[in-house]
Amino acid sequence: LVSLLVNQGRASDNQRLFNNAVIRVQHLHQLAAKMINDFEDSLLPEERRQLSKIFPLSFCNSDYIEAPAGKDESQKS
Repeated sequence: LVSLLVNQGRASDNQRLFNNAVIRVQHLHQLAAKMINDFEDSLLPEERRQLSKIFPLSFCNSDYIEAPAGKDESQKS
């Protein structure tokens, strides 16, 4: 019984840590998107035109990466 309780405690700790990691990654993604938008807004029209030849503006590569919703999906990927 003690072993079962300890294992369940570890599982819930792992789930809590995973949930924290997901929340932090989402926050970092939002921060990065805001920073690139702020950077693009600060550019002069000519600078923006030059930059758009190299990189598409207002595009975040990670927007299209599907993030796993849980521990099982993370372990599969």
